[in-house]
Amino acid sequence: MAIYRPAGLSDDDTDSDDYGFYEKPVRKYPIPQQNTRKTIEVTLQDAIINGNVQEVENIINADLKQNVNMKLDSGWTPLMHACFHAQDKIVELLLNSGADANLHADSVTPIMAACSNSSANKDTIFNIIIMLFKKNCILNIGDKYGQTPLMRAISSGCGTVVQKLLEEKVNIEMRDQQGWTALFWAAHHNQPEILEMLIENGARLNEVDKSNRTVLDIAMSHDYHNIVEILNKYQKTDTDDNEEEKSFYSNQIRSWFDYYPGMKKGDKPNYASEIPHLLYGMNCERLTQIIESSGMDLRTFLLLEEDDMTKLGIDMPYERQRLRNGLRNFHMRGWKLNAVAGLYARKIENFTVLDCLTSMGSHLQQIYILEATLQYLLREYKKVQNQIKFEPPDSPLLLKLKTAPKKILTNINSIRQEIKIMKNVLTKINRNNPPPADLIREKTSREIVMGYVTEVLVGCSLGFLAYHARNYIATLIKK
Repeated sequence: MAIYRPAGLSDDDTDSDDYGFYEKPVRKYPIPQQNTRKTIEVTLQDAIINGNVQEVENIINADLKQNVNMKLDSGWTPLMHACFHAQDKIVELLLNSGADANLHADSVTPIMAACSNSSANKDTIFNIIIMLFKKNCILNIGDKYGQTPLMRAISSGCGTVVQKLLEEKVNIEMRDQQGWTALFWAAHHNQPEILEMLIENGARLNEVDKSNRTVLDIAMSHDYHNIVEILNKYQKTDTDDNEEEKSFYSNQIRSWFDYYPGMKKGDKPNYASEIPHLLYGMNCERLTQIIESSGMDLRTFLLLEEDDMTKLGIDMPYERQRLRNGLRNFHMRGWKLNAVAGLYARKIENFTVLDCLTSMGSHLQQIYILEATLQYLLREYKKVQNQIKFEPPDSPLLLKLKTAPKKILTNINSIRQEIKIMKNVLTKINRNNPPPADLIREKTSREIVMGYVTEVLVGCSLGFLAYHARNYIATLIKK
């Protein structure tokens, strides 16, 4: 007997583009014979598909006892079926009856189902989307394949829905399982108008997927000349006029000063320029502008808690969860000895001052991060201290807690040893090099006056000597 997935999913496990979401929902049970009494679920599904509003209302009131969020045999709720089949009147009825706009089945939400319909009237789909917006449906969420409502709307060619999603500040850089952003979907499905919409809303052109392909590579593989022309046009004119944003994202090392951020301004290093790279690695790059506008430094970022994220304006629970997991993974990563090894490990005799400065700056940043990690570990330890009391002596958790401090102390001692070696090197350089020449500087007012007086005195002295010399010579001539 064939085994079916829940409604709205494909039985084919291949990497197809539609993943089966664009097929008519499949029932897990055999279609009953005509002389067999239909179940309530089947009757309700048929009423939704046929757009029979009155029958749907009767079934909800009489048979479902107002349980409008009941999942049918297919796994979907009545609202999901109504959204998928673009029955806007029934969607309105269900939402007014208390249907949950975010109740999902197998990671598919009602707005995903609505955006998946490519054959229905676009105005009808748009009306359904507006109704779901009013019920605070979640937009920045992906199904088990990573597809977001925006990606589904793009593949369905619903330009008005895409525009509305963009107006709602949806995250256009979220990725699916193959590493595609919304821009990839627009190129793959040959949607030039939507492609330009995304680019004008800041979509990044130079991203690559898991196969190291760019959006341009996808368009060229399909031979979509119009897509290729648009991408080439925007890539040539893709310049960022916001220098402050550039400086926030840019972390290129150009001189040894870059190892000491803030030194030129007389501030302590805060390493804020590292935050965007960490957010990108955590798949939280949408939060970059929020973090930047707060003006926080790297230590504050590494110690963010749930309440701090909420105060910053990170409203989506899944985004806070993703950021928390990213920070935890950052603090729990392993440190190796060569991560803190510097001049001593290079085993060369002569070091330049630049070598010392850059190595010291790198170690300063490592100490900065280790300090934040220690604070994070102490804070988390206090939270679970009561639970640890009941752990058995041979618990893996206790073993990790015992070994982790030793590893951190080893790293700190390695940095201390490196600082000691560096101090000796700088002392040696100072002894073996001549003292620096005095810099040419502007004279003070006192020095200028004294110089003028000296010149006058010297001039007078020379004049006096010249006068007496002339008289003496004249006297000799007369004799």
